[in-house]
Amino acid sequence: MAHPRHALARPPHAERMTVVDSATPRAADLPSPDAVLHYVREVVAEVLGIQARRVDGPLDELALDSLTRLNITARFDHDLGQVPMTLMFDHRSVAELAAHLRTSHTAALADLLGATPEEALAEEPLPTAAAGTPVAVPPRNGDVAVIGVSGRYPGSPDIDAFWDTLRTGSHRVTEVPEDRWDWRRYYDPRRGQPHKTYGKWGAFLDDVSGFDADFFNILPSSAAEMDPQERLFLETAWNLLEETGYLGASTHEKSTGVFVGTMYDTYGRMGAAGWTSGRLVGPDAQPWLVANRVSYQFDLQGPSFAVNSACSSSLTAVHLACESLRREECRMAIAGGVNLILHPAHLAGLAAMNMLSADGRCKAFDAGADGFVPGEGVGAVLLKPLEAALADNDRIWGVIKASFVNTAGRTSGFTVPSSVAQAELVTETLRRAGIPPATISYVEAHGTGTELGDPIELAGLSAALHGAGTNGAREGARCAVGSAKANIGHLEGASGIAGLTKVLLQLKHRQIAPCIHLEAINPKIENLSGHFSFPVELTEWTTDPGVPRRAGVSAFGAGGSNAHVVVEEYPGPRAAPAAESDESATAGENVFLLSARTSPQLRTLVARTVRLLGTEPPSLRALAYTSQVGRKEMPVRLAVVAHGVEDLLAGLTGFLRDEVAPPVWHGVVGPDGADALLLDGEEGADYLAALTAKRRLPPLARLWTQGVPVDWLRLWPAPRPVRATLPAYPFDRKRHWAAAEEVPDAPADTTSHTDSAPPGTAPAPAAAPSAGPAGAASGQRPSPLRLAIERELRLIATAYLLVDESQIDTEADLLDLGFDSISLVGLIGQLGDVYGIDIDAGIVVDHPSLRALTSYIETEHHGPAVSFHTAAPR
Repeated sequence: MAHPRHALARPPHAERMTVVDSATPRAADLPSPDAVLHYVREVVAEVLGIQARRVDGPLDELALDSLTRLNITARFDHDLGQVPMTLMFDHRSVAELAAHLRTSHTAALADLLGATPEEALAEEPLPTAAAGTPVAVPPRNGDVAVIGVSGRYPGSPDIDAFWDTLRTGSHRVTEVPEDRWDWRRYYDPRRGQPHKTYGKWGAFLDDVSGFDADFFNILPSSAAEMDPQERLFLETAWNLLEETGYLGASTHEKSTGVFVGTMYDTYGRMGAAGWTSGRLVGPDAQPWLVANRVSYQFDLQGPSFAVNSACSSSLTAVHLACESLRREECRMAIAGGVNLILHPAHLAGLAAMNMLSADGRCKAFDAGADGFVPGEGVGAVLLKPLEAALADNDRIWGVIKASFVNTAGRTSGFTVPSSVAQAELVTETLRRAGIPPATISYVEAHGTGTELGDPIELAGLSAALHGAGTNGAREGARCAVGSAKANIGHLEGASGIAGLTKVLLQLKHRQIAPCIHLEAINPKIENLSGHFSFPVELTEWTTDPGVPRRAGVSAFGAGGSNAHVVVEEYPGPRAAPAAESDESATAGENVFLLSARTSPQLRTLVARTVRLLGTEPPSLRALAYTSQVGRKEMPVRLAVVAHGVEDLLAGLTGFLRDEVAPPVWHGVVGPDGADALLLDGEEGADYLAALTAKRRLPPLARLWTQGVPVDWLRLWPAPRPVRATLPAYPFDRKRHWAAAEEVPDAPADTTSHTDSAPPGTAPAPAAAPSAGPAGAASGQRPSPLRLAIERELRLIATAYLLVDESQIDTEADLLDLGFDSISLVGLIGQLGDVYGIDIDAGIVVDHPSLRALTSYIETEHHGPAVSFHTAAPR
């Protein structure tokens, strides 16, 4: 029997093809939106062989491969008349698909489903934006709000830890870790030695080979070939959207742009080491993948592209994102950058240009400055026009007043910066912001700690902030200057986003982090010391009365590509006061939700939330609201009904002690949603609506943990709380690595999670799975040929899935094993090559498992199979 999702289902109620009526329909001829939506769900569910209630939201979440989409299209074609073959590829959600069919096949649907009475249509509201979706407010000025910040930096798995690094003046540079490469093979303390490096230091991230491929529905073999920079930025984008509450169905903003700065394609070059041995396909590290992967994963439809302007890349990405928002090309934007050091050639190349520090310290502005130390990191900000951020009750980290980019043109050397160009850059940014230069009280400098670069930068800053024509620079005014590079090294393409993140953290805490490794000011900038200060201790950030804290952030790239951003604190309330004070409708009892893919991940998430509640937690209203509408719902669920933060803390702590009883509910939603079947249909919907209208939170919490969809937004009449920042999702990272040269070894405690076999290399034979071979279930002894074919299929499958042979269930559907439509075509193609036969990829429709394919090969291609296994027994 064919698998349900591949079997072409025919409607039991229709025996004819309906002709589409192209005439403009009368209102009374229109079928109701609910009826069409129900019909679409029934059709998709029937083809997939699942419950209709599970067919909701984005179609991609149903794991539809190309063949299944074509089968669904064929069913609609049978019911409604001719539909485009691209129908299931053109529409991203069930609701979009239903709305399209309601207008494009009106007559057929009216004939099939019945028309809506005219009196009901008269009451049907016009389509509007879903309640809770971000408000599209055109910007009245150029102000752009930063509404979210996320990142990982050396010694800092999140931005709270990054602030600890900065405020304590910590130094995160180390020798090259053993799990990267043996630095002794390439190190020579003498400068100028060919193919050697006099620098053996860097600031590194932990576990860059780790990635939660299952979480993002990416095949292990594909994950191994993805640039680790692409994977890191994808995880960071998830954290950013999750922490700001933009992962919920009602808060998702499709009109979001993605702008990412990145410099290096090292991983792809490492994979290219296999070209000489004939391995021409492998790891890919093209920059556009970093941005487009995020747009694809989150269904974002704004501009999406990568930026490489050397070390100004990520700050240029921020500039381009702001400009895109001002031009109304998108309503929201993700902007940031990523940088990794994966190969000794990285250090050797910088050493050849004499850019490295000789002692592993970046001594910005110091008399002993002699170069920088490279560093790793990934960071991103979420941006939105200020008016829209205020309308949407977003938390505002800071406001970008203006940004600008320019190039130095021809200087005395290709890598020699220009103080004139840098001064013009800052001056133009301030002009666009409409800000007096004297009101800038902090500058996060590019500050690479080079003998020439630092004085040139400070000279340009002095000319822009204190030179002739700066209109009101006060006598004796001193602007504080710092550089995060002294703490975490030079993040190159990601240095700009690291600097912006530092400024935003300083605005949050109203403090200026200390400059470290600063013992004596570089004598070339001493004459400017009256204009600038270089704090060596954690300092309170103060300004003149009525003047907000304002800062400039600079990033300069080799060859003269410069970027500058002016950012200030938001002086008004972060949200309308009524949003926090008016609790008449939602005061008292509330329900807090958490969910994860697996039980261990849920427990980790609960533990992180307990730690949050033990510090300075947001209000229960903000916590409950964010957990209900701002985060993605996953199968392993926990709901706690509480009257205050103390009740919530007690409920979560009890769960960690395995004490689960009302008002705490825990459940795991199965793939068939069987627990929620009793509430399927119109009566169930009415019951849920009644519970919601009466705010019956305990039964709603219990039902939600059983998989029943709840429209939580209906519990929150306006004004709503500001979304709270909740703990980040605990990814289950496993090693995925395919680069053939200088491959970092996995740490000893993670070797069980290694996916290091290069694509196309069959893993070593493993024990057969517990499921018996083909024919064993019926008591018949399988033939040697059938056993050999099945073993060959297992070996081919393991090369695609990068799992042990023991994990291959030959009776499981190929899609459930982890194949997608592209890898299925590859599987069938390789099967044809092995046995020297022609097989159409569509064979998997009728033979959707390895067991079924084994029987097919044995019966339909018996001769070639015998020849292959006789000549090359496996």
